[in-house]
Amino acid sequence: MTFMSNDLVPGSNTYIEIGWVYDMPDPNPHIHNHSHDYDEIVIHIGADPDNPEYLGGEIEFVVGGEKLVIDKTSALFIPKGVEHGPLTWKNVEKPHIQMVVMPGAGTLRDSNPAGYLP
Repeated sequence: MTFMSNDLVPGSNTYIEIGWVYDMPDPNPHIHNHSHDYDEIVIHIGADPDNPEYLGGEIEFVVGGEKLVIDKTSALFIPKGVEHGPLTWKNVEKPHIQMVVMPGAGTLRDSNPAGYLP
């Protein structure tokens, strides 16, 4: 779900997308290798208030050719032009949030989430 864009908040010039992950995505991965013309911040947030670092799942994310394993609440800065993906869930034990923030990308087309748009 898009929470901020120039369409929603004219002049914001920031794209923010937030989604809950309740179970294994289908297809998995659904985010493949791509890059953007804007810096990107990818945030994964666990939903356990008693253990906020616990993500509730395990994700394998390739950034700049390096395979990362994400299993804790975390934020990752991806500079513009750096290839990233695929993003593959290895397991989902509890719901958690995935959030993308792209300063300067004011529209869905600018942000080109997950490299979907031509």
